[in-house]
Amino acid sequence: MPQTQTQTQRRRRQSRRNNEGDDSDVSEEDQDGDLDMERTGDDAEDQLVKKLVRYALACEYARVPIRRDGIRDKVLGSNPRSFKRVFDGAQLQLRKVFGMEMAELPAKEKRTLKEKQKANARKAASQTATSSRQYILVSTLPPEYKSQSIVAPSRIPSSPEEAAYVGFYTMVISLIVLNGGELSDTKLRRYLTRMNASQNLPMDKTDNVLQKMVRQGYVDKVVEKSDGDDDAVTWCVGPRGRVEVPPESIAAVVTEVWGDLPDDFDKKLQRSLGTQGSRQRRAENSIPEE
Repeated sequence: MPQTQTQTQRRRRQSRRNNEGDDSDVSEEDQDGDLDMERTGDDAEDQLVKKLVRYALACEYARVPIRRDGIRDKVLGSNPRSFKRVFDGAQLQLRKVFGMEMAELPAKEKRTLKEKQKANARKAASQTATSSRQYILVSTLPPEYKSQSIVAPSRIPSSPEEAAYVGFYTMVISLIVLNGGELSDTKLRRYLTRMNASQNLPMDKTDNVLQKMVRQGYVDKVVEKSDGDDDAVTWCVGPRGRVEVPPESIAAVVTEVWGDLPDDFDKKLQRSLGTQGSRQRRAENSIPEE
């Protein structure tokens, strides 16, 4: 009997050792499985980053905004909670590889009285800042690499047509800004006639080019209904135009076109662009302390 009990105890101790060994083996397998899952998750996230980069480049090629809803539907799919990580990863790749980044477009301004009333009502109901939830690609290259020899016009549809289109919308945006941010349709047509736009635009008719600029967000066409026969039409700068053609670009265009500059040219130009105060503040902030 004592020997039988001793053998039984030995078998029990051996069984416990075997069970403990099995547990350690299982835990190692589980850890390996967890690592594989993490690697799989990282690989999947890398693929989403690449997919977002391709989506952003495709949108910019067509000059349409990169919308958050589009990112969720066409890129993230069943992984909506990965938005921030994927977005940050795509920004890093765009900067390192392409010298660009996604910049949020400003919210579209409310032009008509009815639109302003609705916007004020929404602002009173919600204290959150208005976000456009739309992006475009902007260059992150240093100024010395933004010369025409490096950043040339696109070859699609052709370099001359692309250069003419960029020059045309830049000129129209400059005219609008220098006229206080709004330009009546009659006055814009007068400017375009002086420029011989109907003869000098190689890509299409002037009205078709203006409609294209509206679709792509370079300008806004505001139509105010009137009781009379003719509606009041006003042209303003659109969200993409405000980002792609900032006051610095307008100042460079005006300086190039003007020719011989008077002594007070810079002051008058800054006053027209509304940047005189900000320029003065930057100069004051750059003064070193004694």
